[in-house]
Amino acid sequence: MDIVNDMEKSDSMNIQDVIFSRISVRAYQPEPASLDDLEAVRRAGERAEALTDADMQFHLRTNAQMGNEIKGIIGDYGKTIHAPHYIVLASREREGYLADAGFRFEQMVLDATARGLGTCWVGLMFKEATLRSSLGLDSSWRMIVLSPIGRPLENSLKNRMLRTLAGSKGRKPIDQLFFWQRHGEILPASVTSDQRLMQVLEATRWAPSWMNRQPWRFMLLNREILVYKMQRQNREGKDYNRLDCGIAMCHLHFTARALGIKGRWELRSFEVPGVSGAEPIGKYILENKAL
Repeated sequence: MDIVNDMEKSDSMNIQDVIFSRISVRAYQPEPASLDDLEAVRRAGERAEALTDADMQFHLRTNAQMGNEIKGIIGDYGKTIHAPHYIVLASREREGYLADAGFRFEQMVLDATARGLGTCWVGLMFKEATLRSSLGLDSSWRMIVLSPIGRPLENSLKNRMLRTLAGSKGRKPIDQLFFWQRHGEILPASVTSDQRLMQVLEATRWAPSWMNRQPWRFMLLNREILVYKMQRQNREGKDYNRLDCGIAMCHLHFTARALGIKGRWELRSFEVPGVSGAEPIGKYILENKAL
C-alpha cells in the first residue's frame, strides 16, 4: 500500500500518528473532496496488501449515484450518514475473506486519514442485491462494507462527541486484550518493558470495531502472535467480528513493520490455550524477534 510505505519513510508522518488520529466521521462538508484524492484513496484499497487471494473491488460512488441504495445505510447509532461520496467494498467469498476485507479496507481508511479525509466503517446490512446490480456485479459478489468519505465538518457536535468517545476510555485496557501463552494470563515484565512491542500492542488496541466492542484477543506465544475472537455477530450471512479482527491485524502488521519488527500473517486454525469456545483467526509469525 503506497501511503503506508510513504509514512514509513516520512519524517513528518508515521503510521502511529495516523492510527491515533483516525476517528469515525459522521458529519461531512457538503463540498466534495478533490477527485484526485478520492481516486488515490480508492486505488490504495485496490493495491492494499492482502491476507488471501480473494477477489475484491473498491467502488467510488457519489451520493447521487447511490440513490435509493443509500436509504437504510445507518451508522452505529441508528442515523443515516450523508456524505458527498462513498467507497464500497465488494468481495467474492473464500476462506478468510472477511478478515482480509477488514485488513485491506483499513489500509484504505488510513490512507484517507493521512490525506485529511474522514471515513466511517458501515456494514452493509441492507439492499445488497440492489447495490450489487447497480455496480454491474453478478451474484457471486458479496457487498461487504462501505464508508462515507469527504472532508469532516469540523464544528459538528456529532464529530466532537465521537472524537471524545474514540479516546482510550472507550477501549478495553491492554491486559484484557493481550495475553501471554494462555488466555487470561497477563503479559510479563519482559514484554511490558519492550517499548517497541508495547507500541505495536497499543496501536492494535486502537483498531475500530463495531460499537467499539473489540471482539478480538491476541496471545503472545513463542515466536507467534495468535489472534482469535470471543464473540459472534452474524448479519446477512456475514460475521462482522471477523472483519473487526482484520482491522486489528492491519494495525499490528503495519505498526510492527514501521518499528522494524518483521513478520507475516497466516490464516489458519489452532487451539487457543486456556479457553474454550474461542474462534481462531490467524497467526502473526515473527521473523526477527523472539517473545
